[in-house]
Amino acid sequence: MSDNSSSPTKIIAIVGAGFSGALTAVNLLRQNPGDALRIILVDRGTRPGRGLAYGTWDDNFLLNVPAGNMSALADDPGHFVRFCQHIDPAFNSATFASRRLYGDYLELTLRQEAERNRGTSLEKVHGEAIAVRQQPGDNAYQIDLANGRSIRAHQVVLALGHFPPLNPAPIAGLHKTSAYIGNPWDSAALERSYGEAPIALLGMGLTALDVLFRLTSISDTPKIYLVSRHGLFPQPHRFNPKPPAAAGFPPFLENLPPTVRAYSRALRSEIRKNATRGGDWRDIINLLRPYTPQIWRQFPLEERKRFLSRAVAYWDIHRHRLAPSAHLRLSSMIESGQVEAVAGYIQGCVVNGSNLSIKIRERHTGHLRELNISRVVNCTGPNCDISKVTVPLVVQLRDEGYLQQDPTRIGFEVNDDYQVINRQGRPAENLFYIGPMLKARFWEAIAVPELRVHARRLAERLTSDRPEKQEGTAPR
Repeated sequence: MSDNSSSPTKIIAIVGAGFSGALTAVNLLRQNPGDALRIILVDRGTRPGRGLAYGTWDDNFLLNVPAGNMSALADDPGHFVRFCQHIDPAFNSATFASRRLYGDYLELTLRQEAERNRGTSLEKVHGEAIAVRQQPGDNAYQIDLANGRSIRAHQVVLALGHFPPLNPAPIAGLHKTSAYIGNPWDSAALERSYGEAPIALLGMGLTALDVLFRLTSISDTPKIYLVSRHGLFPQPHRFNPKPPAAAGFPPFLENLPPTVRAYSRALRSEIRKNATRGGDWRDIINLLRPYTPQIWRQFPLEERKRFLSRAVAYWDIHRHRLAPSAHLRLSSMIESGQVEAVAGYIQGCVVNGSNLSIKIRERHTGHLRELNISRVVNCTGPNCDISKVTVPLVVQLRDEGYLQQDPTRIGFEVNDDYQVINRQGRPAENLFYIGPMLKARFWEAIAVPELRVHARRLAERLTSDRPEKQEGTAPR
């Protein structure tokens, strides 16, 4: 296939069509570039916008953010609420909508923007990108797909999403057995576990709770253990949460030394003061949200590492909260004994036929406890260490020096224009990234309210110039 238009046309290929990729395409279309731009959206899936988070068809899975803060458009905060109210007028900004519904919304938003901007070509390519390389003597890139096709583009956006978790060292020997599910987003593997019990989920964060609700939504699994080092669950949102008032940088954090200890003490002190005024700790956490990227970048590297090793578990359960109904569901399961939380460190495991025994050193008592289970699901959270990612495209980009890991190993190195930083420490020409690995630079980069702003800024950057010559795509 080739582009035969007579006018110069910039081609932008977006690799990945989950939330970040689809929303980058939406914002490119909203720039209204006309026939000067062609967008190619490459993804293994066939439903743009779904990705991991919004690919479920079960309405029991709810968003963790109220509808009023889930607009895909940074300049139209009521966009998602209006969409919901066309379906059910009872929806309001405080409603926690289903993820299935949000996936519908993202698909519709992309389709509507494409229809409004018919002068801009939007092509959806179904396939897995396995290599992205800049062509010799040319600023364009060639994207190779697993099916043998190749795509040529002036600019490439990597919207790769999350990578499956790493196998914890104490249970590394399980990864070749049917008793172990290493990818918590593998629906087929989870379906094979329905009715089996007991089961252990490694982790207590949002990923683990997604798996818990999936396993218990179809069958009445008698017992599920949730195992983590700290034993901490995400806190719930309030009913009818209100957005924080615009207030500028929090005064209680001004003129502090850039250390985790200083900021933690100031934050705890302010929460206590706010409580004496009848306030809630969530009020203070919400005030910080617009400024956490600034705070993160002020921290020296050693303080960032200290935060990740000592404080991030406590930050996450307060910052990334559950919908109230999801929290009530979890609490009910714990009270009934169907679910048990185990805080401790895995010491080892033994496979005995179809049964599995895991030994855990309990965090608070030091006692060694043994759990006899049928399966283990790794819900420890996405892997951000690209040296251990096995996705072919990431391996190629890493090994050929197009991108590199940040020093804290939580994401890719990028600059403020979202260009990936290559092995030489320079921005890779016309190669960009958007998605959760932005947290290495911006920290706040895994939720809709931040990612929609990043997507808009990236689209503005991508459309700020035009190529001098025309390029096209062709089959190999």
